[in-house]
Amino acid sequence: MIYKVIERKNPRDMEGPTKFYGYVVSLSAIGIDDLATRISSNCTVTRHDCLAVLSALQEQIIYALQEGKRVHLGDIGSFRIVANGTGSETPEGYDTSFLTRLRVCFTPNKKLKEAVALDNKDFSLERVDFAEPAEEGEEGQI
Repeated sequence: MIYKVIERKNPRDMEGPTKFYGYVVSLSAIGIDDLATRISSNCTVTRHDCLAVLSALQEQIIYALQEGKRVHLGDIGSFRIVANGTGSETPEGYDTSFLTRLRVCFTPNKKLKEAVALDNKDFSLERVDFAEPAEEGEEGQI
């Protein structure tokens, strides 16, 4: 995994001075097609079977969350819906108009947390510095 150093204001003290923080950089993503290929190369299940299961898993996670259920995915963690909104003076006066947003919250399980912990010998970070952008608004290059 790689990171770069960026200058930012502290979100807890926006009036204070800027400081330099480590920022983890994702240079690419992996989709369910690639996951299916990886899984099938490590077992006897075909890539197409893996893809079908992963696709069904995506659907079922969405359906379960819509039903108000928490979804546990073994050693990975769990998903649940949380609500943001404003309060009411009384319980009787509260209705859904007080809700401003629903969002999906992911809580990693212990095994996943340990897998990406800084003290895990199988996990490492490498610093990269990006060149200054050639023109304003362009992304820097490695």
